[in-house]
Amino acid sequence: MKLYLALDTATARPTLALGTPAEPGTDLAVASRHELSREIERVAAGLLAGRGVSPRDLAGVVVADGPGSFTGLRIGIAFAKGLCRAARLPLLAAPSLQGAARAAAPDGVAVLAEYEALRGDVFRAVYRFHAGAVDVLLAPELTDSQAPVPGEVAVRAGESSASAAALIGLVGIPDGAAQVPDPASWEPAYGRRAEAEARRLAREDRARGP
Repeated sequence: MKLYLALDTATARPTLALGTPAEPGTDLAVASRHELSREIERVAAGLLAGRGVSPRDLAGVVVADGPGSFTGLRIGIAFAKGLCRAARLPLLAAPSLQGAARAAAPDGVAVLAEYEALRGDVFRAVYRFHAGAVDVLLAPELTDSQAPVPGEVAVRAGESSASAAALIGLVGIPDGAAQVPDPASWEPAYGRRAEAEARRLAREDRARGP
């Protein structure tokens, strides 16, 4: 039985799950993103203990690799990297929007996944799922919230659809969850700079003047 531990920490509703691609399990939500750095290890340990396994028994760790919350992604992926390094596990990643879309959409329909990105923007992607396959109709992008969606979509998914269990279901699917070749140097696709960094750069631009 190839059990995977999955983490989706890209939104204000971080989730973890433990399961197989055929039976991805159930999402377990961390109470608050503000508690994530303290709670993520406890929740993961509880999931493993509940199945009577240790990290070394896992087939790998799957993470949502963005776009989304800079802080959430940084915390979740740092934890996943550390666990994979300690237990010598492969690290797999899939776009956070793809996980939300998979959780919200039945097979055969186009689903728009969209997350708030602040400043009037959104992170957006469109997918269609089939048995054992996913069509990427629109790759994740940062765009104006008023920009028209290309093509027609039947289902819409937001941050409430974010799902670690859905990430496990994407393992083994072409264009789904893929193994990260070099976890040590790999960074997630944050989608844009963190707010603090953006403000710092704006201050520096103003200080330099015209």
